Amino acid sequence: MRKYIKKKIKSDNFNPFLHFAAVFTIIFLVMTIIIIQIMRLGLYSSTDNSLKKARAVVPAYIQMTMSRTTVVTSDDYDEPLVINPGKINPNDNLAAALDVIVYDADGNILNPFDAYSEFSYVGLKKSELNSIVKKNLLNAYGHSETYRSLTLEVSDLSYPQVRYISFLASTRQLDEAFDRYVQVVVRVMIIFWFISVITSVYLAKWSRRPIIASYEKQKAFVENASHELRTPLAVLQNRLETLFRKPNDTILEHSESIAASLDEVRNMRLLTTNLLNLARRDDGINPKIEPITPVFFDDIFHNYELIAEESGKQFRSTNTLEHTIKSDKVLIKQLMTILFDNALKYTAEDGEITIAVSHKDRRLMIKVSDNGPGISDTNKSKIFDRFYRIDKARTRQTGGFGLGLSLAKQIVEAMNGKIIVKDNMPKGTVFEILL
Repeated sequence: MRKYIKKKIKSDNFNPFLHFAAVFTIIFLVMTIIIIQIMRLGLYSSTDNSLKKARAVVPAYIQMTMSRTTVVTSDDYDEPLVINPGKINPNDNLAAALDVIVYDADGNILNPFDAYSEFSYVGLKKSELNSIVKKNLLNAYGHSETYRSLTLEVSDLSYPQVRYISFLASTRQLDEAFDRYVQVVVRVMIIFWFISVITSVYLAKWSRRPIIASYEKQKAFVENASHELRTPLAVLQNRLETLFRKPNDTILEHSESIAASLDEVRNMRLLTTNLLNLARRDDGINPKIEPITPVFFDDIFHNYELIAEESGKQFRSTNTLEHTIKSDKVLIKQLMTILFDNALKYTAEDGEITIAVSHKDRRLMIKVSDNGPGISDTNKSKIFDRFYRIDKARTRQTGGFGLGLSLAKQIVEAMNGKIIVKDNMPKGTVFEILL
């Protein structure tokens, strides 16, 4: 078990897991604190509002409290206490749930309580004036009672001996409910925290997948590029070493070797050009939109016809565009050239290549067809991968590197289009592009 834990800690997924777990922990901790504070405010808001409302009708509370007292004399005063048992105004909206304590200037309680009352020994704290505070009092049974209180300094002409008044509202039931809610919230948050830990494990693996996939593609790309460059370099090295060993021979005697070397140089130049284009496209393709007339495609087709004629192959073109369109001339020409060059390589002598350009549903459609050997269903999903070639030996002879279709797909995606590979009947392949 210890080895397994050490292995997991040292794995590449552990650091992302820690980051995700830490983020989720902070989120749930902050959420718990916020929820508890909101519940606290919600539970005590009604009680606090009652205390605040009592501030507006202090004289009524003094009158009600003093009219209930049975003590009419006091050793602290030269004259007996004045009792005015007047009627309470119903418009004062006195809260029945509030307990009231009145004090004189020295902090003595003027309204006596039962000996067993927890209010009998509540002292006056002038530091708590004008603010709502929480109080814990012990009742006659030794149980703690919680209250929220508000103490005010008053001046009432009817009762000049009253200088301070405290309003107390019992919150024991609210506190018990609050404690239950807190327990529920904490348990729920702990459950979801454990779920977040499991989620962190999944996210750590999931977040690394594109990185690993990108790394593997880059690694394969470098390996394939190195392999493609190794072959022409080896050929060049052998040819040059042969020439070096025979310094007295003439150029004519080694014309075949020189020609083969030049072919390999051309292949290397084509490969490095394609690699450079792919590297640039990986940084992002930004199409430059400009007007394109139908004549633009006719000029391209004329050049393709000359190239096909030199290769001993037939070329047919169809251009049904009637109006000017807006797109990227350079990218469209590069895209069509890649597909035309691809069809040229994979059709036999006397092969036929057809390119049709049309306008369909506010989209430009380009269709490139050939009557070559065709592409199997298995290979159709792979031909857009870099350096993928169906027949590596044959493409080496024709100068193919498996980069053209990959670049073509990048161009199509940059122009928010799609490319589809179909079978041509009775044989061959059709590349259909919608831009």
